[in-house]
Amino acid sequence: MSDQLEEIFARTRPSAIRAIRPPGAEAARRTVRIRRTRRAVSLAAIVVLAVVGGVIAGMRPPPPPEKRELPADPVKLTQTAKVALGTSSTPAAVEKATEVKPGWVASSTRYFGGLTLRATCAGDGSLTLAVIGNPGSEMLQTEPVELARLDVPCAEKPEPVETAFEIGQNFPDVDYKIVDVGTPAKPAGLAFRITSDTGEPLTAQDERANPTFALHLTSDKGFGSGGGITAGRRGLVDDLPSHVGGWFRVLGACAGRGTLRVDILKASGKVVDTVRVPCQWPPKRYDFEPARGSGDLRYRITFESSKPFASADFMVQFVPR
Repeated sequence: MSDQLEEIFARTRPSAIRAIRPPGAEAARRTVRIRRTRRAVSLAAIVVLAVVGGVIAGMRPPPPPEKRELPADPVKLTQTAKVALGTSSTPAAVEKATEVKPGWVASSTRYFGGLTLRATCAGDGSLTLAVIGNPGSEMLQTEPVELARLDVPCAEKPEPVETAFEIGQNFPDVDYKIVDVGTPAKPAGLAFRITSDTGEPLTAQDERANPTFALHLTSDKGFGSGGGITAGRRGLVDDLPSHVGGWFRVLGACAGRGTLRVDILKASGKVVDTVRVPCQWPPKRYDFEPARGSGDLRYRITFESSKPFASADFMVQFVPR
């Protein structure tokens, strides 16, 4: 059996060798063409993908523009602050509305009574509004005096804030000034109002502010003394005329906040009697009947108040019985 197999292998070996030939030039060229074709197809696919990708990218909507906040309008902010201030049940002595700027100032004449400063601010940040009194010639102090200060927060929907103060007799006029603005300063609008507990603006030119007018004297009988007076000072001391006698009434009116004190003295300085006249706005008449005195008499008038720089106007009439 093994001899037959050897004979079969011997007959097939030459034909197998003839069938297995090394690759010639034509086979090599075919291989090169196949590789070039594959490379070209790959490059074409890449180009197509790039073009298609560009087209798709071009079809996408552009990104939305970046939103930029427009600067706040000071005019609108000022109007918003004014509306937020609301209305007043009594006439205003001073009413202002302005764009918030450091150092802004407005002036007004003096107003009497218990005053209320009410303010609002629309926008961002905060501010401080000061009421500054300018001393008159009769006052020893010459530098302006801060009478009130109000911190006002600013907001999109502002809420009013307020403070109370008085001006007094020593300050003929006042300034309303923005003394501080939050940092950094941002657009904002301010509105403020001044009202008085007298029910309406009361100035020195109004007869109702005059203590002499408040006495409603029907004659010049007796003896009178009046004028401006400041708390903490010696006051006014003088002799009572002899025609007043030792039995008389004291009529008094005082415009301001505090108490007017009238002492009746003997020449020796001993106090015979004392009357106290409440000071208020508008001034009101008060009648008193001191104890009887004898001999030469004097009077001493002083003003008492717990408020700094407080002053008053007064009129006192000594009327014989």
